[in-house]
This record gives sequence, structure tokens and C-alpha cells, in this order.
Amino acid sequence: MFTRSMPFAVCVLASAIGALSSSAAFAQQDEAQNTEETIITGIRNERESRGATGLEMTLFDTPQSVTQIDRDFIDSFDLVDVNTVLKLTTGVNVDEVETDRTYYNSRGFDIKSMQVDGHGMPFNWNVVGDLDTVVYERVEVIRGANGLLTGTGNPSGTINYIRKRPTNDFQASAKVSVGDWDYKRAEADVSVPLNDSASWAARVVAAALDTDSYLNNYSKDRQVVYGVVDGQLSRNMALAVGGTYQTARSEGVLWGALPLLDTNGNQVEHDVSDSTTMDWTWWETESRNLWAELTVQLGSWDLVATLTDNQYDEPSELFYTYGSYDSDTGLGLFGYPGKYFSETSQQMADLLATGSYGLFGRDHDLALGLNISQSENGYLQYSAPLDSPAWGPTPAFPWDGDEIARPDFGEGEVQSDFNGEVRRAYAVTRLHATDALAFILGVNGVEATSEGYSFGDSMDWEESDVAPYVGAVYTFSNRLNLYASYSDIFEPQSELNENLQNIGAAEGTSYELGLKKQWLDDNLLTTLSIFKAEQENYATYGGFDAESGLSWYYGEGVESTGFEFEVGGFVGEEVELTAGYTQMSLEGDDGEAVRTFVPRRTLKAAVRYQPRFLAQLDVGANYRWQSEISNGGIEQGSYGVFSVYASYDVLKNLELLLNIDNVTDEKYLNSLYWTQSYYGEPRNIKLSAKLSF
Repeated sequence: MFTRSMPFAVCVLASAIGALSSSAAFAQQDEAQNTEETIITGIRNERESRGATGLEMTLFDTPQSVTQIDRDFIDSFDLVDVNTVLKLTTGVNVDEVETDRTYYNSRGFDIKSMQVDGHGMPFNWNVVGDLDTVVYERVEVIRGANGLLTGTGNPSGTINYIRKRPTNDFQASAKVSVGDWDYKRAEADVSVPLNDSASWAARVVAAALDTDSYLNNYSKDRQVVYGVVDGQLSRNMALAVGGTYQTARSEGVLWGALPLLDTNGNQVEHDVSDSTTMDWTWWETESRNLWAELTVQLGSWDLVATLTDNQYDEPSELFYTYGSYDSDTGLGLFGYPGKYFSETSQQMADLLATGSYGLFGRDHDLALGLNISQSENGYLQYSAPLDSPAWGPTPAFPWDGDEIARPDFGEGEVQSDFNGEVRRAYAVTRLHATDALAFILGVNGVEATSEGYSFGDSMDWEESDVAPYVGAVYTFSNRLNLYASYSDIFEPQSELNENLQNIGAAEGTSYELGLKKQWLDDNLLTTLSIFKAEQENYATYGGFDAESGLSWYYGEGVESTGFEFEVGGFVGEEVELTAGYTQMSLEGDDGEAVRTFVPRRTLKAAVRYQPRFLAQLDVGANYRWQSEISNGGIEQGSYGVFSVYASYDVLKNLELLLNIDNVTDEKYLNSLYWTQSYYGEPRNIKLSAKLSF
């Protein structure tokens, strides 16, 4: 039904790789005459994935607000999925609107750029299921006008997942965890050199999760496996090839969530475990990612060519409820069953050249990039008989989940079948005007096209724009700098309007001004920034289209202004501190507050302590707080969630870890992105044992 052909992007990159190989061959011919040639061994020995910034800059030198969550932090707080990581990331809000669908936002806008090793589809807008973190070495979040560094202009930010790479020596670990609600998880990580010199190495990572939930009827299991091989083809050429496979299934899922207003317009309080699901519902995701990365070093220049193939399937059987809720009788709700299957096939080709050049007696940095992404999207809908009890009035709520039988769904009908292509070319340079002053100048050209249909409407559209961006960093000393950045905003959007047609691109401007200061022998970094962003035609949730089962959006003008403070690093040798505070306002064209489901103030803080007098012990705590939010007459007051952990090395290679999340058992609504919601996870305990070699 949905064909998968060899995309034009692959052909382009294949030609590019051929050109790089030819260049490498010429470079090798010159080796005898150039004994000072820098070989790629040093780069490959580091075996690190490329980050999202493109240019080689430290966090101190980067004219953006950037947060890095490393592997030690992830392991200590047992952050096994991306949602839990981002909940502790400065300036990022995680809207868990349903059990299996999540939105992220920063500085008031949805984060739509999610990358892996600096590559990715820049216009994703929500995440279904949980992305397991076992595959990643760290997570980077660049907040603000990310067009400055990554080539797209959304002012919210970019989430970049940095994959694990092989190590130069043998390493292996295995971890098992158990916890409340029959929580069970196991993971393994093995890295091994493939030859005596370790110029070739491989790494395999796997994890499996099986758990019930505090929510009635809800359970999930998830499996992920990742493998990568990398090494040197020659003195100046390296190759890495890898793949990830993740499958997940949730049962008793929420589609929509709890009704929160009664027939009198009063907000309703439910039990934390309440759910509107039926026990026959389920939601599956299956993702397959294959990639190959060729790196060629030519003098002071690095050329990196990357091919990526992503395949994603998402079948589901769901049950939605709507209507006016009578809090006395529990009646007034109506059912809406749905069965769907969506499929996406995406291929990407990336070509990036980074190096330096001389001008006016100084050396400057340059990055040139080309990205082509092509995708095929299909969507099947299965009808339920109109006489099914799943349609119409429901029994009195709350229910156990077995009150309404599964409908006898019919054959699937193709509702959407369209192709999309994004072509992007960008150039960015860092000019060292003086020893103290550096400018980052760039231009980003994007052309996005789509053709096909969706729910009877045409998906034929084309958007293109060329957006400039500029940044400046003035270094007062090696420990204090002042930075500023500006970027045009041009963001093609995948959302549909009320007529289920593409809503068009959002456009605007984004500014940021900040101070960065290094302390304690450069072990601690603080960042203070102020920001402002203006967008027109920004996609805002408008409602649910019952006939298609899809949400629709409308375009509005939004202005975001605020400030952020962040601190991260080590205080002495025993204490690691990560904390950030964000405060902002969001206004529409008329000056009134908009997107009121986004908290205007948030605080994230975490501390880890390893006492010198007892090196086997490691303890820590984190706290996340947000101000009040509201939507459609529903309110969630300000709240904070406090979690702790303690680990102890009982043997040289054996570590025991205890995690207690939501220690105070705070009750709160996960999100008010929509006018339905459900409650966050109550206090829970996990115990883990990790064996390392």
C-alpha cells in the first residue's frame, strides 16, 4: 500500500561519499610529501558522537542556553525514558497529555526539532510511546533560536540525543531493577575491541521493561536493542555503522483523559488511579533505525557524510470519552472507539564540512551543510459498527474498564497517503574579530514540499525561505563572557487546520542576550539569559474532529519574553550541582495571555554527593517545581515533586541502587495542554543491582 523506494537523497549522498572517497585517495597520495598530516586516529579514539552545535565550541563559548544531561546523571536518578530526563531539564516542560502521547515545550513553544547525533527530522511535533535512554550517552537541549547553530529556526529549542559509541577497551555491564506496580527491567551494555590496536570496535546495548501502573488497567512493556561498529578504513577515513530497534506495547491506554469539568462548570476531583480506558485498548509502536557515517579528514577539514533510514509503525485500538460530566450520577459521557494504523518511512542524507580558514591575519571556523529528508506517510482507519455499545452514552463513571465490549472493527481504509521532502542548505562561520570578540554569522535555506491527500483533502503544498542568523560573544576574561543572538523564524508545520488542511509555516524573529561565568577552576558554569520571540501563524490546538479522529489547529500570533538562570558543574570534588530557573510571559496579538497551560515559572534542581570519606556511597536528590496553569476553566495550582536516590558499591563490581520518586506523594495533573488530563505518578520505589566489568 505504502511503497518504499530508493530516495533521491540516498543517490545524492552516495555521489557525495564517492567524491569524498576520491578526495581521500588524493590525500593519501600526498602522504609521502606531507609528513605532518593529521590523521583521523585521534578523532576516532575519542569515539564520540557529534553534538548538535555543528561548530566545535564549548558550552562557555556557545551563544545559546545549553543543558547537557550525561550518562552518570541518567543512571543515578534511574531516568530510563526521555520524558523523565526532560522533566529535570532547565526550561523544558513535558506535557503528558495521555499515557502514550507527549508534547515538549520550551520558552512557551512546542519543541519540534528532535535529533540524534545532530541529525533528524526537524518538524516532529509529538512523541508516541516512551523513548528508552539506554541507547544514549547524553542528552543535549539547546534552548532558544536554534537556527543559530542547527539550521532550523524554531525559538523553542532542539533536543539532541547523543548515541553511545564503542570504547577502546573491553567494558560490560548488566543491570536489573524491580519496583512498585510489578515493575521489572533488565539492561545490558557490552563494548569490545575487534582487533589488537582497537582501531575497530563494536558495542551492543539492550533493555527490556515490563510493568503495571498506578492507573487502573494500564500496563506496558518495551524492548530496545542497539548495535554499532566503527573503525578506521585508512589513515584519514573512518566508518561507523549502526542500528536501533525498539518495540513497545501499552494496554489499557488513555486516548484523551479524565473529564475535569462537571455540568455546572465546576472542576472535578478524581482518584489518582482513575482512567477512562477500556481493558481491550492498546497502543503499539515499532521503530527501526539504520545509519552509516563516513568521516574523512583532509588537512584541517573534516567531512562527514551520513545516511539514515527510519521506519516507524504505530497500530492502536483506542477508546475516547467526551461530554458533560454529572459529578453526582457519573453520567453524561459518550464513547468514541477508534482503530488506526499509521506508517512512516523516512530517509535522510546529510553532508557536513567543518574546518578553519585564514582571514585578516586570524583563523576562523566554518561549517557547510546539506540535508535532504524524504518521507512517506500512510494512515489507515478501521470503522466500528454504528450499533456498537462503544458509541453513545457510557455507564456511570468511574468504571472498572470492562463495562463496554470491544467493537468488531471492519477493514482498514486508507485515509492519508502523502509524501514529504525537506531540503536544507546552511552555512555558518565563527569570525574571531579580536582576541575577545567573536561573531557567528550564518544563513539557512529551507524548502519543504508535500504531495498526496489526507482525509479527502489535498496535502499538496510547498514552503521555502532563506533565514539569516547572527551571534556574538565578547569574552571579558577566560571566565566571563557576554553573548547575544538573533535568528529569523521559519518553521514549516505539520498540523492541520479546521478543514484538515496544512496550516502553513510559522514565521517571526527570536532574540537572546546573556552572561556566562565559569567558577571554581572552570568546574562550575552559570548562565543568565533574557529572551524574546515573536511568531505569526503559530499552530495552536483548536479542537477534536470527531469524524476523522484527528485534532485540528489554528494559527495565532504569540510573543514570548522572559529570563533564565542556570548553574551546572562541580562544587569541589564531592558535589555535583545542576539547577535552573525560568520565568516568562506569553501574549497574543491582543496582549492577552495565551497558551495558559504552559507554566510561567519553573525550577529544576538536582544535587549528587559522593563523600570522600566513604567513596562507595553516592546519594542525591532532585526537585522540580512549576507555577499554576489553566485551560478552559480547569486549573492546576503550583506544585513540586521531590525525588531521592542512594547507591552503594557492596563489592568492587557490584552496585546497589535505591530510587524513591515523588517522596511527598504530591497529587497533580500531568498537563492541561488539552481540557482533559490525568494525574501524575504517586510515590514509588525502585531497587536495582548493577554488575560491571
